[in-house]
Amino acid sequence: MFAITFGIGMMCSNATVHGEGIELNVTAQKAWNTVLNKADAQTKRSLQQSYESAGQWKSQKEMWEQKIKQLHTTNATELVKLRKAISGTDAAKLAALQKNLEHTQAQYEPLFRLYSSLNKQLSVAKGLHSKEWSAAIRTQAEAMKPLVQLAREDIRTRKANLAEARKRKNTEVKRLRTMLNGTNAVKKQIQTAKKQVSLSRERYMNALRNFKQILKKGEPARALSALNSLISSAEKWSVATQNIHTLEGKVSVIYVKVSQEIRNRPNQEA
Repeated sequence: MFAITFGIGMMCSNATVHGEGIELNVTAQKAWNTVLNKADAQTKRSLQQSYESAGQWKSQKEMWEQKIKQLHTTNATELVKLRKAISGTDAAKLAALQKNLEHTQAQYEPLFRLYSSLNKQLSVAKGLHSKEWSAAIRTQAEAMKPLVQLAREDIRTRKANLAEARKRKNTEVKRLRTMLNGTNAVKKQIQTAKKQVSLSRERYMNALRNFKQILKKGEPARALSALNSLISSAEKWSVATQNIHTLEGKVSVIYVKVSQEIRNRPNQEA
């Protein structure tokens, strides 16, 4: 196990900025120096290499934490943008159709008022039994009737186009939100992964306390064994932290796909 973890730790060191490594207070540092002085050359070299390896895994963990923070912030910002973009799907198109409908209705309003007025006059004329007046008004009303029918059909068509556009928008919004909700399962995995990180941290802290306790004994062999246990816990902590970054990356991938869908969605004619 030591050979594997040390090898990985050494490979990682080239890609990371070295942190403080293992947390040793003044007393523990003195005990560590004592252990090194007591150890033979080979054991001393192993102790120093293991100490460095544990520190490198700790630095790796800190690097992943920083990357997670950055990616999570980016994802949170992107989510706000995507939700806004989805809610605004076809907003300009719908506004144009609504404005067009209102403009058309306003244009035909004088025609409808005149036609309504003629029909009211016709009712009055009939009530007065005025055949000549009734005939004259009926002639005007009949002449306007085809125009009124065409106007009403025009308005019905524009209303239908608006209703269809709203229906398409609702369908598209539902589709995009379904895609966006694909992150829900990943976010649940992130919550589980955070619990694993917390558990790994607890195990690391226990291993660190044990290492410090053994240092007080001044026994190089036991100190090396405890240090290798510390390496193992530090590695698991780092790997568990990296897993969260991997999952945040999956969230990011989904957001990219949704963003592409929004950008590449063809404009549909109303």
